Amino acid sequence: MGVSSVSSPLSERYRRLGEFLRLKREGLLPADVGLPSSGRRRAQGLRREEVASIANVGVSWYTWLEQGRAAGASLEVLDAVARALRLNADEHRYVLGLARGDSGARVIAPSPADHARYGELVKTITTPAYVVDPCWRVIAANALAKECFDVDAGTNKLEQFFLDDAFAGRFVNPDMIGRSLVEQFRAQWARYPDDSIFDTLAQRFSTRSALFRKHWDGHAVGESYRGDVSFTHATLGLLTFEALILTLDGEAQLRLCTYLPRHQDRMSSAGAAHEAT
Repeated sequence: MGVSSVSSPLSERYRRLGEFLRLKREGLLPADVGLPSSGRRRAQGLRREEVASIANVGVSWYTWLEQGRAAGASLEVLDAVARALRLNADEHRYVLGLARGDSGARVIAPSPADHARYGELVKTITTPAYVVDPCWRVIAANALAKECFDVDAGTNKLEQFFLDDAFAGRFVNPDMIGRSLVEQFRAQWARYPDDSIFDTLAQRFSTRSALFRKHWDGHAVGESYRGDVSFTHATLGLLTFEALILTLDGEAQLRLCTYLPRHQDRMSSAGAAHEAT
């Protein structure tokens, strides 16, 4: 199911929660949770009754969650369901954000002082580094980030990757990069579950990018990249980085993305070239 428009923000986030739980349930095999396999199953994955039993919650409660009726669900029920579905920490936080997140939370535009402060911060970092808001809009970037990733303040990383085929084609593993970007975007959305900016962007990218739509419809959730970032640089050749994502404040409004090179010699040459100019 793609992105849809629903009148009530609360009902929409409960719908997203129900769809997420259903997909996770359908992705589990009985053997994954210690149940005997049966050749007579007509549906893929676990049954709702089995998840409810493992979680030690009522079948009706779990059914309501999948049906988008999460109002009143306790933290204990949500935690038990997350454990029963074998959710990882990022997915668990996503469930709690949709079910119990602050309906008043909104993405706040950084002030001019923020732009200046974080601009000075990334200049001190000797590897590619930039700062993004929860929607992947770039707040500040250093020279190496511009050299390697063509990143400038004011651009949007989702737009750059999903709407520029030439840019995405530079990456060795574009599907992993695309999934990681979507995962982080969705994880941020759970912190601001009723802010319409996320739905607006998701609608836009789903319409124009099959890769975005694939991972968005799959409800991918995560806080960082799934592996190393590898791409072909016009002059330095193949470069590989380990991505490091750091939260800059307690509300996770802004994140620092820095990339630790696997080929230090090549990146040192790039850094030296920038210092010379």
